[in-house]
Amino acid sequence: MRHRTTRGKAVYYAGQGEGARYAGCEWFSLTRMADGQQVLRAQCELLAGLIAPREVLREVTYVADAQFRPIECFNRVHVDGAFAGSGWMNFTADALTCESTSAAHGRISQTVVLTSPALSLCSHPLSTDAMALARYDHGDPAPIQHQAQYWMSSMEHDGGAAPMPGSLALDIEYCGRETVTVPAGTFETDHYRFLIGEASGSTNEPHPTEDLWCTPGDYIFVKATVGGHMNGSFELVEHSPWE
Repeated sequence: MRHRTTRGKAVYYAGQGEGARYAGCEWFSLTRMADGQQVLRAQCELLAGLIAPREVLREVTYVADAQFRPIECFNRVHVDGAFAGSGWMNFTADALTCESTSAAHGRISQTVVLTSPALSLCSHPLSTDAMALARYDHGDPAPIQHQAQYWMSSMEHDGGAAPMPGSLALDIEYCGRETVTVPAGTFETDHYRFLIGEASGSTNEPHPTEDLWCTPGDYIFVKATVGGHMNGSFELVEHSPWE
């Protein structure tokens, strides 16, 4: 078969250091096709209290091209055991379309005209957060780079809503190459920092700074921390090599 796949599992913790408590996990696989397309599949379980006072179970299938630019994404979300919504987003050079079903709002069809092709999509698994870092230009000497349109499948911090496209502006800072040891092993990583500093939805508090470590070039998630009111830590606990 002319494709390669890697798989992993990340654990979520509320808090950091010795006082951190288990708060969920994420299973993911990433398949790279012969034509360069990449298919990421993730199942995320968030316990109440990690980001919001509710449990979230999320299923995601996210397709990107060889440059990590979004092609399409399917999300299905349950909140506190009940169906919240599901939907499909599709990206072309000049448009973003979304077809979704929401427990709160019913059937919704949306089209957003794009003035330039979308460079990334946050569909809320940590594994796709890492892939979004491919938009950082290492040929640019500026350590902090502004991203005008960071597309989101949900504007809720925990992604606990039916897919509905939105965007926000943020900065990405590159903090350097670091060797990181997590339960899955020791990895050479690139350390980035999401500098958001603004609310990403009308019911959300401003999103605190998020540090994320991923493998160079492949952008496989290894570790993350976030401060402020979200105060959490996340690490890779299982990982299989490319096969």
